[in-house]
Amino acid sequence: MAPVKNNCNITVGFSTTRLLSSRVIRWVTRSSCSHAFIAFDDRSLNMRMVMQAESWGFELRPWDRWIRHNTLVAEFRPTGPSLEEALQIIARRLGTKFDYRSAVIIGLKSLVQSWSRNRYTLNLNQSPWKLTCSEAVVRFLKQGGYAAVKKSDPETTSPGSLLKAVLADTDEFEANYLKIRYLAFDRTLQIDPGKFKKSVFVFRKKRPVGAR
Repeated sequence: MAPVKNNCNITVGFSTTRLLSSRVIRWVTRSSCSHAFIAFDDRSLNMRMVMQAESWGFELRPWDRWIRHNTLVAEFRPTGPSLEEALQIIARRLGTKFDYRSAVIIGLKSLVQSWSRNRYTLNLNQSPWKLTCSEAVVRFLKQGGYAAVKKSDPETTSPGSLLKAVLADTDEFEANYLKIRYLAFDRTLQIDPGKFKKSVFVFRKKRPVGAR
């Protein structure tokens, strides 16, 4: 697939922290990450920004400040349809409250699935005024027409489940960074390091505008 025009250098990423809450999320969801986010270059401010749903709401934060408190687990550059319009649409929800109810249901769903191995769909409140981190990214990618999330329920998809979907779709996503030590926590992930460029495993803390 030919690369699409991406003036904002948009990426989707997955991360975690050393906080107890992050460790609990990874344990409950059986995944290598506890958080999902959108990153892009803001040329008006001349800085890279992170758009994410935190416990206090859907926010924007400079990359340089965000990376001080988070461990980047994986980052991908979408190579399918352009996401610049989708970015403008999801940005309208900045200030939205965090959806605690969906977050709890995601955890319970993950536990039940790990015990029973049965999949099911929960019809939650689907409030337009609340978002979880993975829900924001799923809605963003759905708005852009990405097949990887076509069947994903925004309100019940965990960060780990979304990571699996993105990692498996090599036609629509190109890996920018993979932290193998953390990804190995999820034994269901099939990762062959030989299929990726060596630069994918090199962490670049600084992300100036325009950097790939």
